[in-house]
Amino acid sequence: MVVQTPTVLRVTAVVAALGAAAALLAGCSAGSTPVDQARSVTVVGSGKVTGVPDTLSATIGVETQAADVSAAINDSSATISKITDAAVSAGVDRKDIQTQQVSINPRYSSPGAAGGTSTISGYEATNTVSIKVRDLGKASKVLGDAVTAGGNSTRLSGVSFAIDDDSALMRNARDAAFADARARADQYARLAGDKLGRALVITETNTVDSPGPTLRRAPEAMAAAPVPIEPGQQTLTYSVSVKFALT
Repeated sequence: MVVQTPTVLRVTAVVAALGAAAALLAGCSAGSTPVDQARSVTVVGSGKVTGVPDTLSATIGVETQAADVSAAINDSSATISKITDAAVSAGVDRKDIQTQQVSINPRYSSPGAAGGTSTISGYEATNTVSIKVRDLGKASKVLGDAVTAGGNSTRLSGVSFAIDDDSALMRNARDAAFADARARADQYARLAGDKLGRALVITETNTVDSPGPTLRRAPEAMAAAPVPIEPGQQTLTYSVSVKFALT
């Protein structure tokens, strides 16, 4: 009869455990595929939808000149107040009018002779507000009345259109983007002799908002007649990257 010491028992146990692990690894390599080596295909799908803008945003400012600072800033303040009041009277909610910029800068005269120095000849003040029109039926009158109220010192620097609530359009764009991705992946699976499995990873890659027409500049003086407005269409494009399993 042979009596094993505790040290011999421990060594025997370790050897047995290593043998079992080696057998398990051999079985895995022979009969299964690691998850990170599973076959898959990754594609990018896009969806595009169009809608009619229902909101107009415009930036309207004034430039006034005077011999002193106070006169210049007072003139610009009085003119921008007329523009604001005209927009409100035409149907804009006052909460949708916001001051964007107020500034005043000196104006310099040209040197009288060679080697002369310029001197301050007056001051120029600017005051700019953004106006959002939520009823496009009133947009023409709003712009016409606002610019006319400001007179020759008025500057219309931009008109842009947007869809105030585009959540429904974005849902449709997502549906179209995912359907496009699945169709592409299914085609690749058939070409490779596989079947398309479930979606493993879904990644939103980008959202592009293509606005409608934009007016960049208006004449310095504009008659009281309504300004022609053509909102056109707005295109929303959505892209999604999807990784599908292949079976």
